Amino acid sequence: MTNEDLIAIGFRPMEHFTIANSVTFPLGRNRHLSAGCIGTPNEILWICEVSPDNDRKITDTICLHNWDYDKELKIEKVQGLINLLK
Repeated sequence: MTNEDLIAIGFRPMEHFTIANSVTFPLGRNRHLSAGCIGTPNEILWICEVSPDNDRKITDTICLHNWDYDKELKIEKVQGLINLLK
């Protein structure tokens, strides 16, 4: 899977540089999914809550997928999480 695959299902590239080349998917209620390092052994997927006063300030995160424990992230898992969390 690549960032382009995630963008095809609604993820958005970050407006600024991140080391992880992150993309995000808005979930509403000040939450989004954030995916980084897609297609590498550093691959990770988070659900993040942002401040209602500043959408660039993340106030809470929960790791949903980490390559070290879960290995390769599949598009089906991402789509299932989107359906569950929306």
